[in-house]
Amino acid sequence: MTYQIPNLQGEDLELTLAVKNSHFIANLRHTIGRGECDIHLNDMRKKYPDASHHCWAVVADAPDNSTFWGLSDAGEPSGTAGKPMLQVLSHCGIGEVSVVVCRYFGGTKLGTGGLVKAYTDAVKLVVEACPRQTKRQLKHISLACPYDLMGRIEHLCQRHDAVIQQRDYGDSLTLALLIPVENVPALEQDLGPLAHAYIMPAL
Repeated sequence: MTYQIPNLQGEDLELTLAVKNSHFIANLRHTIGRGECDIHLNDMRKKYPDASHHCWAVVADAPDNSTFWGLSDAGEPSGTAGKPMLQVLSHCGIGEVSVVVCRYFGGTKLGTGGLVKAYTDAVKLVVEACPRQTKRQLKHISLACPYDLMGRIEHLCQRHDAVIQQRDYGDSLTLALLIPVENVPALEQDLGPLAHAYIMPAL
């Protein structure tokens, strides 16, 4: 399975939306699993301890895996913060992501409709600005081949995005590869015409 994840190099992405003097600080982070989401929330509580609300939503695995979704209104009227935040997050196509929105109340009540719109727009703001990269499921495999095929095998590894992690020199050459799961069948097919070059069965 491949899907998009944030490409933030370990940093947070933070943008602020102002609505009738209230400030909604939306902070987006690449988070894997609910545990990392909890760390994200705690970090934001420490960063903005005087904010009136710290609302959050998370899609902590593949975008369509709702087992890893979560949300909180954090004291805002029920359904006005966490739910619209998750609505944006779960439909943006990004996985392994959490957003915390810290609200500073500006003195003017926004009403339930106004809050829904503000939290929705705040999350849209950071999601649309978030650089993405494709996450690919990788697999460890071993490939055996005669030494005289080494050049052709290295070329095939490059073609199929297989990274050679180790070379073992015995009667024949054995390569430890890390390869995207979806590329294994094509690599096997290309190895077919090559005598004595094959993917070894997993132990």
